Amino acid sequence: MPRRRQSAASRAVSFEVVEDLDDELVPPGASAEAAAADGSPPAGDVGNGAGEGADVAPRRLGEPASGVGDAPSGGRAIRWKPWTAAAGVLALVVGGLAIGGEIEERRTASRLVASEGGVLPFTGPPRELWSLDLSDRVWMPSGGLLLSQVGVEGLTAVDVLTGNEVWQATVGPDAICGRASTWQPFVQETGPLLCLSGTADAMVVSVLGPEGQVTASRDLGPVDEGSSYAVGPGATVVHVRRDGPVGPPVGPREIYDENGDPTLVDVPGGRGVVVTLQDAVSGDVLWENRVPFVAPDEAWKCQVFSDTPEAELELDKVSSRTTGYVVSVDGCGINAAFDADGTRLDDVTSHDDQVEPLTATTVNRFDWTTQHTTVLDRTGTSLWDVTGPVLRPTATDGTGEDVVVVDTLSGLAAFLPDGTELWDASTYASTLFVHTSAVMVVDDGANGLTAIDPATGRTLWTVPGEDSVYPFGAATDGSQAVVLAHDAGGSARAVGYDLTTGEVLWSGASTESMGLVGYHGALLELSENRVSRVG
Repeated sequence: MPRRRQSAASRAVSFEVVEDLDDELVPPGASAEAAAADGSPPAGDVGNGAGEGADVAPRRLGEPASGVGDAPSGGRAIRWKPWTAAAGVLALVVGGLAIGGEIEERRTASRLVASEGGVLPFTGPPRELWSLDLSDRVWMPSGGLLLSQVGVEGLTAVDVLTGNEVWQATVGPDAICGRASTWQPFVQETGPLLCLSGTADAMVVSVLGPEGQVTASRDLGPVDEGSSYAVGPGATVVHVRRDGPVGPPVGPREIYDENGDPTLVDVPGGRGVVVTLQDAVSGDVLWENRVPFVAPDEAWKCQVFSDTPEAELELDKVSSRTTGYVVSVDGCGINAAFDADGTRLDDVTSHDDQVEPLTATTVNRFDWTTQHTTVLDRTGTSLWDVTGPVLRPTATDGTGEDVVVVDTLSGLAAFLPDGTELWDASTYASTLFVHTSAVMVVDDGANGLTAIDPATGRTLWTVPGEDSVYPFGAATDGSQAVVLAHDAGGSARAVGYDLTTGEVLWSGASTESMGLVGYHGALLELSENRVSRVG
C-alpha cells in the first residue's frame, strides 16, 4: 500500500562530523531516529518496497526510479550524509560569489575603458608595459587603437592595452584618421574609422573595417588655403570652403611676432564660408549652411604662426573639427557650431563662444567674452544658464556623469543635467581633475588638490601645493587619482592619491618632458618621440 507522507516536523536532521567522508548516502526518506549513531544504514523500509537490509542501486540520469515491489538491484548501500550536502551547497555559494566577483570586475573594467581618463586598476608606481617609437610619425587615437603612419601611404594600428600590432593598411599619403580634436583628443568614436589622405590636388576619404581593410573610398577633389576637409559625425565628411565676395576692411588690429610682441596692422575684409556635411561613401549632401564673415575683434585667428620673424596674415584660413555630434568651424572672421543634423548651435551675435556636447541630448555653449554658459537642447533651444564655465573632468571612472560642475567665478556649483542646483560652495577651482560618484578632485589655486563630495559640496580632504610644482593632468581607476605635475624646469612626476583619504599611495620618478593620459583603460606616458603604456 502507498506510504504515508511524513510531516516536516518529524524529518529533523542531525549532523555528524566523521573522518571518513565516503560516497555513501542515506536516502532522504529515512528519519533521523532510524539512522544509527555510528552512521550505519537504518533498519526498515527505505522507500523501494524492500525490507531490512535491502540495497538500493544508484540510478543513472534519465533512468526511471524503482517502483514499489521492484526487486532490489545488486550494489552497495548508499547512505545520505547531510554534511556532504552542506559542503556541496557551500561550494556552490563560494563558486557563485567568485563568479559574481568576476562579473563585477568585468563590468568595472568595461566602464573604465569607456570613460574619459579611465585606466584599469594597478598598484604602486607605474612601470612600463610596452613602448612604441614614434620618431617622425604622427599618431592618432581611435577606438582603443593607436594609429600611426608607416612609410608614405601605410597605416599601422596598435592595441593600446597590449601594445601589439593589430593590423596594417594602405590608405594614402599624409593620412589623418578619426575625429581627434583640440578640445577632446580622446573622445569616444561613434562611427566607422575614416581616414583622409592625399595631396592638395587630390584628397581621398577611406572607410576602414575592423581588420584594417579598406571597405570603401571616394575621391574628394582638390583643396586650397580657402578650403578643408575633416571627418564628421558617424560616417560623414565635413567640407568647408570660402565663398562669396570680400567684405569691407576690418581695420587696425594687433598681431604678434615670434617674441610675442604686438604689432598694429590694417586687416582687410574677408569672405564667408559654406559648410557641407557629406556622406563619406556616396558623397550625398546631408546638409549645407552658410556662415558670413564677421570682422574679428582680435586678429590672431587671421594670423599665420610660423618660424618667420615677421607676422603674417592668412585671411582665407579655415578649419573644422568634430566633437561627438557637434561640428565646429573656425577661421579668420568665422566661428560657428552645428549639430549633426545641421542645426546651428552657436550664438550668431557672439563671435567668441565655444559649443561642446554635455549629454546625449544637450550641449553647453560658453561665451569667452561674457564668461556665461548656456545649456541648449540639440534643436538650439535654451534650457538653463549659469555664470562661469562648465568644468569637464580630465578623468572619470564612468560613475559621475549625472552631476555638472561649474566654476561660478566665486566658487563651485553643482547641477543636474536639467539645471537643478545641488549645491553652491565657496571652494575655488578652475580644473576638475577627477570626477566619480563618490569624490571630485579639483585644484585649489595654489598648486594643491581639494577633494569634494559631489552630493553635498563638502570638502573631504586637501593636499597642500608645492612652490613651482603645477598639477597638469590626471587619470583614475576609481580608487586612486593619478596626478601629473610639472616643475619650473620642465620635469614631470606622477603621484597616486587614495581617492577616499587623499593619502599618497606612491610617487613616480621625475622625468623630462612627459605627458600622462588615460585612454581606453590604458595609462599612457607621452614624450616627444615615444608613447608607452605604464601601470
